[in-house]
Amino acid sequence: MPNTEQIRFQTDVCYIESQGILKTPESTLKLNLSEQYILSYLIDNYGNPVTKDELLKVGWPDRIVTEASLFQVIRALRVKLNEKKKGDVIETLPRVGYQIREFTRETINFQEEANLSPFKKIGKKTAIVSAIGLAAIGASIGWMKYIPSHTPTNYIIEKDRIGSNDITIVTANADDLADLRSKVKELIKGQTKKYGKLVTQNERVYLLKTDEFYSAAWCAVDANEQCIKNTDFSYKIATDEWDKFAKLVIDNQKVYHETPVIQTEYAREPTAVIYASYIDKSGIQSKVMHYFMTPTDNKGIFDFSMMSFIKDPDSGKFRSLAISASKAYIENRESQFLQTIKIEPEMYHWAYQPSPDYDEKESLALKHSCHFECQSSDKRPYYNYVVYKQPNLLLMLNEFTGFFWNNTSQGDPSISYSDHFSDLSPDNNKKTDK
Repeated sequence: MPNTEQIRFQTDVCYIESQGILKTPESTLKLNLSEQYILSYLIDNYGNPVTKDELLKVGWPDRIVTEASLFQVIRALRVKLNEKKKGDVIETLPRVGYQIREFTRETINFQEEANLSPFKKIGKKTAIVSAIGLAAIGASIGWMKYIPSHTPTNYIIEKDRIGSNDITIVTANADDLADLRSKVKELIKGQTKKYGKLVTQNERVYLLKTDEFYSAAWCAVDANEQCIKNTDFSYKIATDEWDKFAKLVIDNQKVYHETPVIQTEYAREPTAVIYASYIDKSGIQSKVMHYFMTPTDNKGIFDFSMMSFIKDPDSGKFRSLAISASKAYIENRESQFLQTIKIEPEMYHWAYQPSPDYDEKESLALKHSCHFECQSSDKRPYYNYVVYKQPNLLLMLNEFTGFFWNNTSQGDPSISYSDHFSDLSPDNNKKTDK
């Protein structure tokens, strides 16, 4: 067999484009077509930024997909390329796209590889039987790859107390942890410089960083370290818009929301309301989600539907965004947080109508909804985590949503998430968040 080229990355993983495989000294891994197209395109454009729109066209030439599909491929490639730190091989360029890191080109001889094949060391009959077995396994793997599989994310969690404030930082890697530590120091320095002291006091604060966004949630706490009514806020922040959020914190802007309306004219069962705020360049600043939850005959399993709306910043009116239906399982497994909840999507329907008022490509709210549309169409489960709990209020975490407060109904406790965690005492919360 003639010589062929392989690309060796800094992680010592090699890509053989002609075969569509990644090789290490220990293993060989076949990439799917979208992964091959995207990785090859990044290599061909070495030294030049590649936009997300380009990669969407390259990775799926025969159909239209959302950015959520691209994010999943990039994430899968980073794992398969053995990135120890984010950007070891594929660098994220905020507001642009991605760029491949340095690599070397090598020439290899496939004949030498063939000489090492185990088929050379076994008889012809055995080889045929083995080939049949491998074909059967390959067929089963080909079928299995379309079955959604997802496991809870393993986070790095760091807790600190600064003045009278409890700070919890959650990240997936050490680089993001260092970045958020630095940003917390900058916020403290900014307030101290402006006011002569740290004026943010008696708050419970949570921070998250992912490849695509920052997330922050906080509430003011009373003498019993319970969140004060209507002081619970969460923000999802574009990576290049952190300075706007920092100004909000440094200026110590006081923000309060209205008491949640947890029943509507058309739905009288207990519900939950989620407020989400966004800082990006889209023009979409906030979203409200209404959850309608119903227990099933099985303990710890819920059917729930969701309606979401985005708020028009000019008129103050709400526009319909989406409706969805899912099944939620309260898991018994040990969790990094108070509880892990597995969500199995069943239906997702867009209600959003495109508007010239918004830069939709910049919208974190729409990207979030696109992701859950993909989850639903693929029937792929995902996980929510209960981070903090008090009566009628939960702080939840989702890797694609970030932090969000869940204001739960005061109705029948059997229908509210909150009351399913009644065994978690305030003392347990205090231990978790400090």
